[in-house]
Amino acid sequence: MKKRDPALANILKEIKDLKRNVKRVLRDLDYTTSRSARKYLTEELSFLKNQLGWALLDAGELDKGLSVYQSLSWRTDGEEKYNGIARALTEMGYYEDAGRILVKGLKRFPNSGCMLVAMGLIHRRLGYDVDALRYFKKAIKCSPGDRHALYDKALTLSDLGYYEDSLSTISKLMKKYPDEPDYLVETGYCHLMMGYPEKAVEYYKKASDTGLLSSSIYGGLVCAYMDMGLKREALETALEGMREFPEEPGMYENLGEAYFEYGWIDEAKGVLQEGLEKFPDNEGIRKILDKIEDDEKDPDKGNKPSIGTLLILLALIMKKLGKKL
Repeated sequence: MKKRDPALANILKEIKDLKRNVKRVLRDLDYTTSRSARKYLTEELSFLKNQLGWALLDAGELDKGLSVYQSLSWRTDGEEKYNGIARALTEMGYYEDAGRILVKGLKRFPNSGCMLVAMGLIHRRLGYDVDALRYFKKAIKCSPGDRHALYDKALTLSDLGYYEDSLSTISKLMKKYPDEPDYLVETGYCHLMMGYPEKAVEYYKKASDTGLLSSSIYGGLVCAYMDMGLKREALETALEGMREFPEEPGMYENLGEAYFEYGWIDEAKGVLQEGLEKFPDNEGIRKILDKIEDDEKDPDKGNKPSIGTLLILLALIMKKLGKKL
């Protein structure tokens, strides 16, 4: 999922600070002969490298993060090294390689919560949600307070359609982290799927207020507004989402649906066809386009919008383009 993370600037600053501290420790090691001092500095260096590797992965610098983890010692930093390498390989799309690393790591550290979560994430990405859920539950048993395991468990429950169970899990996290945007988004999604669009809008807006800008928020808001019968709000949000995330296929689905709800058939088909040109294998876009084309064959559907609707739509489009009427 593409999103603009307001924390990215902080991550980049953290990387800069960590690199500076790594250089400092390496310099001190060159000039230190005391055995106890060298032991302390070596342990500090391992800690800093682990932090640096994870921050680099958070920033999307996967090759650099992988290189840092590969430089750690198997003897003293084995759990962190297994987990870091596996995360880098997973995010690079090398799921089999990542899985093999984790199998080895879990033989040595069978109760490692972080590696159990990592194994669950691989299964989830491959679509094996039931197996993924099993790993997340085991991770929670090993580390009951692991927020990552709880969050990934909630997401997997949603994928399986157990929205009430997902909401129950995410609510435990919300008590401790009420302003965490990802948790707010998942809470909004659960309410939406459970048939409470007003509550969904409330949580999506709270997530947006934290500074998070994500396609999930736009998509969720569009669906919630449609469920509430707020067609103008849905269309305005869909247009804004398309402007912010033109490379997300879901934005084409949202805008196509919103145009269709307004009766703007040609524009709906146009944006969906444009989406299929960019994402020819996307089933969601294809299904909406097929539905519109089927409705066109019904003489009682597909009517053109009123003049008032046209003026509203024109105003929204001009707003999207940054122009004034």
